[in-house]
Amino acid sequence: MEQINIRERIQREATDSIVQNRFVGVVEVAPRVGKSKITIDALNTITKDINVLIMAPRKEIFESWKVEFDKWNLRDNINVEFLWSNSLKKNTKAYHLIICDEIHSYNLKVIALLSKEQQKGSRILALTGTLDPNTEFLVQNSLKLEVLYSYSVEQAITDNIISDYEIVCIGCQLDAVDKYVPAGNEDKPFYQTEVEAYTYWNHRYDVAKSQQKWSQLRFPMSKRLGVIYNSKTKYQVTKQIVDSVDRCIIFSGRQEIADKLGEASFHSKSDKTTIDTFKQESINKLSVVSMVSMGVTLPNLKIAIFNQLKSDENMAIQQAMRAMNMEGGKKATIYVVYLQNTQDEVWLKSALQGFTPSKIKYQTHLIV
Repeated sequence: MEQINIRERIQREATDSIVQNRFVGVVEVAPRVGKSKITIDALNTITKDINVLIMAPRKEIFESWKVEFDKWNLRDNINVEFLWSNSLKKNTKAYHLIICDEIHSYNLKVIALLSKEQQKGSRILALTGTLDPNTEFLVQNSLKLEVLYSYSVEQAITDNIISDYEIVCIGCQLDAVDKYVPAGNEDKPFYQTEVEAYTYWNHRYDVAKSQQKWSQLRFPMSKRLGVIYNSKTKYQVTKQIVDSVDRCIIFSGRQEIADKLGEASFHSKSDKTTIDTFKQESINKLSVVSMVSMGVTLPNLKIAIFNQLKSDENMAIQQAMRAMNMEGGKKATIYVVYLQNTQDEVWLKSALQGFTPSKIKYQTHLIV
């Protein structure tokens, strides 16, 4: 069966499931299958006037929806408004239907607010390309939403709709030799190695947590995070990977590191045309700071490199895959550089939830 016929069949099945379940539940369809078209086709079965709210964790997604509305001729009786998911607490209007795009990215506070919207009479339709077990459990227990239809990334790979992929996790160690991390105070400044700095601030964090001194957690947590984000070891290993490939996108946790890793960088202080330059393939190695800034599919891109998985972006790998060109026969590769036996490794494990274990490889890279 040709790919387009498979895609059309999946779209019809998913649309029918939404309509049959009266727009209440969760729909999981892999990237490139047509999540927006499925939803629009379902909406176009409604003949009465209704108010619909579309929520998303990134505002860039709204522009994509607007393009899809024009492309697939959304009916005039469907009145649609948009709202950034973290702004739901400000909502005072009532909607017949709330469509939660990328539900996997919503935090507990947003989920709790959605429950209140249900109590006001709104139906909830949740959409995702990658439904992890934690999200499925959360929406089932908090919102009473069941999965109406599921067509996973693995199924899409089997049907040749998207390319196969691998996630290569490169573990490295904090540097224990070079004393470059500032410590002390203005009167008695000194420098520590990465190991010394991380050990100190991690201990401070653990002590405050064990004593339930919650107000004292933020400072040591920030200092510990700084050691991880600014690690020279991670930078060196990441740079070696970047230099070994022809075209890639690199994700960093700090602007100053992003500026050093790619041919150009994209962040809040950079030239906003950089993404277009990369899409046009005038440059081939783009470094970015946050997935929040994304929302586009980048052509001829099969390699993504994470110098840093940010602590508040558990779904970053999935988002990177959405930005990559997952069509065509060539396998996509996602490299993740992480510091072993640190909080960085905890973030990695969280980010890998929901992925097929056979797609994940671990390598050790020691720099001494």
